[in-house]
Amino acid sequence: MQRDFSRTDRVAQQVQQEIAMILQRDFKDPRVGWVTVSDVQVSKDLAYVTVFVTLLGNEDDQEKVEETITILNKASGFFRGEIGKRMRLRIVPEVKFEYDDSLVTGIEMSRKVDAAINKDKDMRAKSGDNPVDEQD
Repeated sequence: MQRDFSRTDRVAQQVQQEIAMILQRDFKDPRVGWVTVSDVQVSKDLAYVTVFVTLLGNEDDQEKVEETITILNKASGFFRGEIGKRMRLRIVPEVKFEYDDSLVTGIEMSRKVDAAINKDKDMRAKSGDNPVDEQD
């Protein structure tokens, strides 16, 4: 019988939940604001974990993003120790944090699409070609 998820997928999901809980409850650094874990990738040998995070409210401030990632990476030993306490693994993986800019990219793309739609509507209104909107 084949399993739905591989071991690395199950470990990644559990690590994501644990890191999120650690950030919410146990990690007390006033320099780090609202951090959300968006994804976790685990190496095949389960020895390394890359945690992708987003910063809520500071997406546009590149300096703040870099500072937060540096702080989290310096505290990777703390996160590794907490994962070791909470999970039953033979090898506790080394933790590395990276910034996930997909949220910011998605917002920018949405704004560009909205601007293009509005520009198209304005051009149609100026030219007198004003078909009935099927979407509205």
